Amino acid sequence: MAPIISTKNLCKYYGEEDNITKAVDNVSVKIDKGEFVAIIGPSGSGKSTLMHIIGCLDKPTSGQYFLENKQLAQFSENELAKIRNDQIGFVFQSFNLLPRTSAQKNVELPLVYAKVRAGEREKRAQDLLKKLGLGEKFQSTPAKLSGGQQQRVAIARALVNNPLILLADEPTGNLDTKASFEIMDILKNLNQEGITVVMITHEVDIAKQAKRIISMRDGKIVNDKKVIKNKKNADYGNI
Repeated sequence: MAPIISTKNLCKYYGEEDNITKAVDNVSVKIDKGEFVAIIGPSGSGKSTLMHIIGCLDKPTSGQYFLENKQLAQFSENELAKIRNDQIGFVFQSFNLLPRTSAQKNVELPLVYAKVRAGEREKRAQDLLKKLGLGEKFQSTPAKLSGGQQQRVAIARALVNNPLILLADEPTGNLDTKASFEIMDILKNLNQEGITVVMITHEVDIAKQAKRIISMRDGKIVNDKKVIKNKKNADYGNI
């Protein structure tokens, strides 16, 4: 079976001539359907740039990126936008919710772009909010929700189009410890249901809750290991 995500010699460079920054430098990686992968590294390691390419938010300078065995280099901007809306769910550190819009309407937004009828939008949004413990918060705006609740709304929005992949960029970065672990429990449960999760984080304790950790530094992958569960002093590699 072909991996759901595959890159070959992927590079993303910024600048010109003697002032080139190699944000992603010759990265080849495969992620199978149903994996839960954490990409970890210090600031400037290239992890967020790699996620932006995987999420079709940016294009590589060179190399190849395959999503479900389809090379995306020749896709038009409209085709990439459709892939982002239909096949990839995004969760961000800053939640990115519309501030004056209810939780339900925030979740419905991708369905509006997908031209789903109003009744179906409402049902799908409410079902997801209930699943994530926000059954009493349909009409609440972000200002009336805690950080953890806002991130749950963001996760519901990311899931509403039944994506192939959930990309989470520092999903616990703005949360306290309790809310962070609640969000991680949600991501783990979604992964157990079959959703492929790729998460960016700089927090080792958060990364260890994934099933695989890819470590980056200076634009390169420096370690790629499965997480060893239920073992004291497990070797997680150089993370």
